[in-house]
Amino acid sequence: MRFREMTRVVCGAAICLCLLAGPAWPAPAAGAGVKTVAYFEAGPYWEFSLLYKEVMAALERHNLKEYVRTPDNLRISPGWGRDRAEYLAEARRLMQDPSVDLIISMGTEATTALLAENNGRTPIVSIDVADPAGAGIVDADTGKGAANLIIQYVKDKWWQVFALFHKAVPFARLGIMYHDSPEGLSYSNVNEAREVARERGFTLVEYGKLDKAESYASCEEGVQALLDEGIDAFYISALNCFDWTQGNPEPMISRLHAAGVRTFARDGSVHVRRGVLMGLSTIDYRPTGEFYAERIGRALALIPAGQPLADIKYQPKITINLVTARELGMDIPLVLLVSSDEIFDSSLAEVKKAIEVQ
Repeated sequence: MRFREMTRVVCGAAICLCLLAGPAWPAPAAGAGVKTVAYFEAGPYWEFSLLYKEVMAALERHNLKEYVRTPDNLRISPGWGRDRAEYLAEARRLMQDPSVDLIISMGTEATTALLAENNGRTPIVSIDVADPAGAGIVDADTGKGAANLIIQYVKDKWWQVFALFHKAVPFARLGIMYHDSPEGLSYSNVNEAREVARERGFTLVEYGKLDKAESYASCEEGVQALLDEGIDAFYISALNCFDWTQGNPEPMISRLHAAGVRTFARDGSVHVRRGVLMGLSTIDYRPTGEFYAERIGRALALIPAGQPLADIKYQPKITINLVTARELGMDIPLVLLVSSDEIFDSSLAEVKKAIEVQ
């Protein structure tokens, strides 16, 4: 069973790559000039870097990267935990710069700052915003925002995620942490968690006392406070203290598991392969890269107006760590194994090694 599951994941990825190859985009019109693209993030986060690389790779696959320049002086990252006035000042500078043809905006704080200083002309390509509707970036029903905003919006995405987690591994008390600000509530998906808790009948145990930078120390305090409240499940959102590129959240995860708490990660694969029980599968970011690259090409007039753009449908998929499941004494239902997109299990290591040698 486990061998078949691993093979299915590999084949699925190959099929996805074939679908993405598709027909080539038309070449830009003769004489198309090089466009200047700025990059804006509130602070560094591992997924921002990964998604940016995927967008650039998609532009390169379609021979458009040579028409795009991304100068270092227009790559803005003030740092997490700064005063909002600093983010607004950087957004204003980009919006007032006549050399900027388009801005790639990573995350909620950067996007809301740009919209607050919006000149109504420069395209804002907003990527990796946890809850665009909850943050007031788009209309919840239509998905529409500012006329110059480009964003991938999935209605009820995080409602689906929390419902999926509760259905897969039922729990009674779900712990969640956040910095108590509109942005903190948004990228920790708190409003959706509250809604699903009401509908499905579990208790949401909230810790909203994280510091603005979501430091490791404040997260440690939060984890302990939630354990003291008797949680039996914990949701890992896009918190800086769980960013493996900035630190090591393993001690917090181990403390949760030692107390029998089931862990679920929003950004699943990177966490699950390191020991978190379950999460959303993030095995392939290429479709997201393609989505944004196409729209960047269109916004910069590098793709003809009549060229159809891909409409990528979101389908949440699960990744699971069987070693952690055994350590927690869980009996994973067969239907969950069959429906999982990725399965991590150290007992597969020798089988995987044998396949790679062939």
